[in-house]
Formats: sequence, C-alpha cells, structure tokens
Amino acid sequence: MELKGKKVLFARICGTGVSSLAIICKRAGATVIGTDLEYYPPVSTKLEEEKIPCYGMEKFYDLVKEEKPDLIVVGNALNGKSEEAAFILKCGIPYYSMPSLMEDFLLDGKSPVVISGTHGKTTTTTVFSEVLAGIGRNPSYMIGGIPEFSGTNAAFSEGAGYFVIEGDEYDTAFFDKGPKFLHYKPETTIVTSIEFDHADIYDSVESIFKNFKKLVEITKKRVILSLDFDHNLRLREFIPAEKLFTYSISDKSADLFVKFEERHGKLMYFSATLKNGEKYFFETPLFGMQNLMNLGALVSFLKCEGFDLKDAKILETIKTLKGIKRRQEYLGSINGGLIYSDFAHHPTAVKLTLESFIDFFPEKKINVVFDPATNSNGQNVFEKQYTEIFKKADKVVVGFPPKAFKFPPENRFEPERVVATINAETPDKAVYLKDINDTVNWVKTNSGENTVTVIMSNSGFDGFFGKIADFFDKKG
Repeated sequence: MELKGKKVLFARICGTGVSSLAIICKRAGATVIGTDLEYYPPVSTKLEEEKIPCYGMEKFYDLVKEEKPDLIVVGNALNGKSEEAAFILKCGIPYYSMPSLMEDFLLDGKSPVVISGTHGKTTTTTVFSEVLAGIGRNPSYMIGGIPEFSGTNAAFSEGAGYFVIEGDEYDTAFFDKGPKFLHYKPETTIVTSIEFDHADIYDSVESIFKNFKKLVEITKKRVILSLDFDHNLRLREFIPAEKLFTYSISDKSADLFVKFEERHGKLMYFSATLKNGEKYFFETPLFGMQNLMNLGALVSFLKCEGFDLKDAKILETIKTLKGIKRRQEYLGSINGGLIYSDFAHHPTAVKLTLESFIDFFPEKKINVVFDPATNSNGQNVFEKQYTEIFKKADKVVVGFPPKAFKFPPENRFEPERVVATINAETPDKAVYLKDINDTVNWVKTNSGENTVTVIMSNSGFDGFFGKIADFFDKKG
C-alpha cells in the first residue's frame, strides 16, 4: 500500500519511535500532523526541524474534523481508557499502531534488520545505520533516538535495500498488547540481551522470553545472538543451526569473539576473532563493554552479509562513528569537569555505563545523576540492584521517580531508602534531590577538573538538559 498523498494524524507523536515513523511517512510522501500531551527534546526539536505541525492533545478532535485524515497512527502512550481512544475505535477512520503501519506500508521489498534486546538496541541500530550509510548502502532506518551522523532518527530510501529497525519488546498500542518487534517482518534479527524489564506490562522474564522465541521463529534468514546473557543461551536452543550466528565478549566458543585490546587516546582499539582463526582489528570512539557488545553485533552482521572486514571504508567508518545523542554524549564542561549524558535506565545498562566511565577515565572521579523516570523504575523491583551499582560511583544524585505513585506504596521505588543505604557505608556519597533546580546546582557545585558527571536519563528530566547548558564553560 502507498502512503504518498495520504494525510496521517499521529496521536501521541512525541515518543522516540513514533516520531521516527512520522518522519518516514513524510518522506514517503504523506502529509503528517501530530498531537501529544507534551513535547521535549531531542524529539520535539527534530519534529520542529522536519516542519511537522504538532499540537496539544486538546486539539485532537478539531484536527480530525478540520483536516479529515486518511489514517490515524496511535502511539502506545495513548491510554486505552481515554476519550481519544474510544473515539478512534468508532470514528470510522482507519487506525494503525506504529508497527502495523510499517508492516502494511513500508517493509515490502525491503530487507528488514531488526535490532532487539533489553540493552543496546538504540546504539546498535545507530551504528548499523551509520556504517551502512558510510559505505554507500543507503539504508532505511528507524531509531529510538537521534543519531549524530545524520541528525535524524528516520530515513526511508525507495526500492530494495536494508531497513534497520530498533525492535522493541514493549507492547504495541492500547488495542494490540503484543510486542512491537513481531510486526517488522525480520529477515535478520539481532538479539543483544534478554533480561527482565518493563515491569508495568511483564510479570516475569519468562513472559518476555516467550516473545523473543516468537521473534526468532518468524526471522527468515539469520539470527545473530549474543552469548553474554543467560537467557540468550536458552534462546539459542530454539534457533536452527543453519540460521544462527553467535558473538560474545566473554565466550571464546562464539562464532565471533570480540575483545578490548587497549586505549588509543580517545579511541577504543578492539579485535574480532572468528572460529577459523581469522582476526580483525578496529578503532572506535565508542568505549566500554556495552559498546564492545554493540560493535560485536555489527561486525557479525557485516561478516554474515559478505562484507570485507578489512575494507578501508568500513574501518574508517567504525573509527569515526559519531554515535547517538544521550548515549555517552559529551555535553560540555563546568569548571573543567566533563558532563556526559547517557540513556541508561535499566540496572544492567546503568552498571555497564558506569563501569565504562570508570575504566575509560581512571584518573577522574565519576559522579552519577540518576533519573528514575520509567515505569519499571517507579517500582522497587530493581531498587536493591541500583543501590549496589551506585556504591561504585564517587558521588550520586537520585532524582524524583515521577511514575512511582501509579503503584501501591509497598511496590514503589524509594529514593530516600537508596540514598540511606549507600550513605550507611560511605557517608555523604549519595543525595536525593526532588527539585530539578537543586540537581542543576549540585552538578555545578560538584564539577571540577578531576570529575566526570554522567546524567543517566531517558526522559526530558524536567528541563535539566536545557538548564545545565547555561552553565557550561565558554569554548575558546
């Protein structure tokens, strides 16, 4: 089916995935309009740059009446009990979830590469897209963040070619509670990791595992699987040998073993060794074990697809990877202290991110500001894990959990309890700051020549990023 010439109204457009689809729809020739409750960077900035008109949700009914859209795309943030949801179901206008629109309008004739897993999806999808673009393969892509190499989280190329998609296991929409990634017609699937997450919709890791099992079953050509997580090892048993390729940073029996070799200034030097003994070397500005895993997936894919891993263009593109906003993104400095942003919002990602900064900046003190903004982080399911992880930082700020009050008191994440437990071992290491202006002041006060501060947040963080930028050291 064709999108060209159609008018598409997005309900809740400011999600990272939904916004990327909106951009793709526009580039495929549709007229796009969006509504949402609130807008925040970097997504809001990108929608503005793309000249996609965006309105508050209160304008939804007026837009339907005045614009007469051909299709309505429903973001999964739209509450199924809302008046808008009830209206969509009975208004007579064809409606789609983000994944089902892709399934019906965008994927036929493409070679979908679906990047799945609890951790690393966004960065891995970005490096796949950046490298394929860098070597002239002109991929289509949809990324749940803003890559630095292109400045846009979505691209659509006419005709055949790779379509690299960040494949989320979160539910699809209020009318479709299955995971998004089952809609993407995968030719190749990457599974970076399987761990418990999304405690608001999954009751156990087993329910998540079942969906990953379905994903590999519908994958047509190849599953590229990390062996660095226990549940990935379980999944391996359900993948036919002729369809499976494995990679690892810990298991030398994998089809591709990836190893950190040394630091070259601001570059990470790493090797990738195949079972037959072939060995390849790469340099990259991305650093840390999480990125080593992400790059292992990339190298595995390139090898499986028949690319020459010694090709100068490939080596240069990996060496100059720009990465993605808010993933190890350097923001600026305050009093000479480096300020980074990272999207980490799950215990494993937080642990790997913190360790990567400790390893890469051994001469610095590493401070962490943690924004517990997700549904899972509004609950205490990961509280003990975060408490232990944050003990490794030099100083910690724990922010306000905005979604905690959706849950019963006994199930809520309690920042005060996390801080008290950390400080019982090391007094004054941790602090709970509810007000974002207090957090900005804390970062200013605790930044100096010997510090690196990592802001771990996957939200707008109540305007933090705009406010802190006012205090960065002047360049030059």
